Amino acid sequence: MKKLSTLLMILMISACGLVEVCVVCTEANTGIEEDFCGSPDEVQQHEDDLEKTGNQYGQDWNCVGG
Repeated sequence: MKKLSTLLMILMISACGLVEVCVVCTEANTGIEEDFCGSPDEVQQHEDDLEKTGNQYGQDWNCVGG
């Protein structure tokens, strides 16, 4: 029984890394849309990168979803 509970715990922890979320990001000035899917951390990094890079080029990105 102890081995089974350990195995279940490992599977649950592993499954946490498999969560995938998707966002749709729209640039306000041009209406260009971009879809992005990944782990929650990857999605957050993508949104941060769009905002940082977009600011340099006068873009205004807004992401929804996730």
